[in-house]
Amino acid sequence: MKDQETPNRRKLSLGIDAIGTVDTILCWDKLEKCFGNSFRFSTETKFEITKELALQQGRLQKTKFEKKTPRMVSFQENARNLFQNIEDLVETKDSKALSFVSDIIKKATGSEIIAFCDALKALGSTENVFEPVRPNDLFRDIIRKIVKTLLKEDIPLSLHVQSTLNKFMNELDRQLPETIFPLSNARYIEEGRIRILKDYLRGYLRSNN
Repeated sequence: MKDQETPNRRKLSLGIDAIGTVDTILCWDKLEKCFGNSFRFSTETKFEITKELALQQGRLQKTKFEKKTPRMVSFQENARNLFQNIEDLVETKDSKALSFVSDIIKKATGSEIIAFCDALKALGSTENVFEPVRPNDLFRDIIRKIVKTLLKEDIPLSLHVQSTLNKFMNELDRQLPETIFPLSNARYIEEGRIRILKDYLRGYLRSNN
């Protein structure tokens, strides 16, 4: 992938080198085969996945060196969860429920729902001196971000042990160990990982199918 194909690349805090490093590790042929022998990702999707993996590597490394402040962790987690819940509601296209939530947000904050969600997203993703997010939150977020990218390719996704999504996530984690899933000593790792996928994506795939 050439630099000029994606202008936003230079804005990433990890820089082009980090994305390039991850890109050299990934074997796209093996990743694409998870969805069928004739399946191919678009250049944009490859870049988006590579970018998120590079950022994830940086976040995981950062957690090893920062002090933890439970209050800030809880605050950011609540902001992320509320943002995700509203985003899931928007994607269900339940106009009655969405109107109800929008009216409450407007009355209580004076903001439209989009602006309110933008604020929640900013609060939830802020990495500051008070507290990095917990590792489990990072694994949850990278899974959701990658699934959101996959959905743009109109791939039918489901959650079971032999699903293409489970195969893809496990292949990603084989190529970049402990990036998609945390280190596990479980006897049946495959079953543990599908449980993680189900926990992190409960309701999310349903609203997109």
